[in-house]
Amino acid sequence: MNKLPRIGLVVEGNVTRSSLLRLRRLPEVLGPIKATLPRVAKRLSNFLHGGYVAHEYQELEAASLILLRMPDSVVEDTVAQLAAADLPFRRLAFVLCESWLTSDSLLALAQRGSSVASVVAIPGRRNWYLAEGQVSAIRTVRSFLEYCEATVLQIRPGSKARCFAAGVSAGALPMPLYLIAQQALREAGVTGNNLTTAVEEMAQALLREFSKGARATWGGPLAEASDEARELHFKYLALHDPELKETLDSYLNLAKETFRRQRGPRRLAG
Repeated sequence: MNKLPRIGLVVEGNVTRSSLLRLRRLPEVLGPIKATLPRVAKRLSNFLHGGYVAHEYQELEAASLILLRMPDSVVEDTVAQLAAADLPFRRLAFVLCESWLTSDSLLALAQRGSSVASVVAIPGRRNWYLAEGQVSAIRTVRSFLEYCEATVLQIRPGSKARCFAAGVSAGALPMPLYLIAQQALREAGVTGNNLTTAVEEMAQALLREFSKGARATWGGPLAEASDEARELHFKYLALHDPELKETLDSYLNLAKETFRRQRGPRRLAG
């Protein structure tokens, strides 16, 4: 416990959905909580069963790690107010939490001598976080999060946009495809719970194949059907459901290009 940082919080907006503030051991190391309205800080302290209300930014000096949990729209103003406060910046680490903004948004604090970083939850993985920023701040927030039984993955400087792209690719882009699969099965006569289960099983089968290393190859009917069968079904779709056929062609062309790039030399965009 002596090696763990004392935690301060600066909060704004609705924080009830924050996974980080719900970490079980947070109250053990929680100190000052600063919000624009003291009653918000008091309510959060009561909810967490830890910490106490800080009425001025100067009271954050009782902590060594300051977590910022707020909407992106107020980060700039809050950082400016913090930078103008009378604080021992050189011994403080500031970490922007659960935001896709980068640690660059805390530049004013870094210029005062503090170490800065940002952490964001990995979608779909409980208590896993990506961290980027200055090494000192990452080391400090890692010790806190690991004490709270969370996992921290440090990413390369300037690479948060790539993690954003990964989240979009894995979490958002597949959804229209599953909706297409669901509609196609429904029009084929599959309904109710059987429809939901069928789409879910298809999705799980893809994930199982991916986890086994099948990452640049076709799965499902494209791999199972003969050339004759594939040609037959694509011709049927072109005749009876051209919109679905056009959608499939678009996604398949994208998949082919992705597979081609994965098999070729690895290139990182600047």
